[in-house]
Amino acid sequence: MITLETSLDIQRPVEIVFAYVSDMRNSPQWEAAVKEAQVIPDGPPAVGTKVKAVGTFLGVKLEAAFEITALEPNRSFTYKGGAGPAVGETTMRFEPVGKGTRLSVTFHMESGGLFKIAEPLLISQIKKQMEADGQRLKALLEAQQG
Repeated sequence: MITLETSLDIQRPVEIVFAYVSDMRNSPQWEAAVKEAQVIPDGPPAVGTKVKAVGTFLGVKLEAAFEITALEPNRSFTYKGGAGPAVGETTMRFEPVGKGTRLSVTFHMESGGLFKIAEPLLISQIKKQMEADGQRLKALLEAQQG
């Protein structure tokens, strides 16, 4: 089992950061691996909302399916799912820090097949990608101020 954690501070209110991040239709705008995301049913996120995502990881095209399994508005949400032999759970927590938000992400993944064999590389790449995605999200949201 792989477990990775990261956090970053975004100079935007919790309500704005939570609304943007929990609407998984926004994922392609800040998550490099996600090229398109479809939310079913369309509308605000809720427990049971399903997401179909298409993207690439390490040059491999992947189609993934996720489901929101827990959601506490402006505090946290969790989704589970994955693609092929890589199934995981991601929890995002949002807490006020001054006038901004600390976004903390915990990612658990059970890898199988080729992903299991390449687990050290996989951990390194996922960590790099999580950090780069966080910086993209921060830049995107902080640019919307004004």
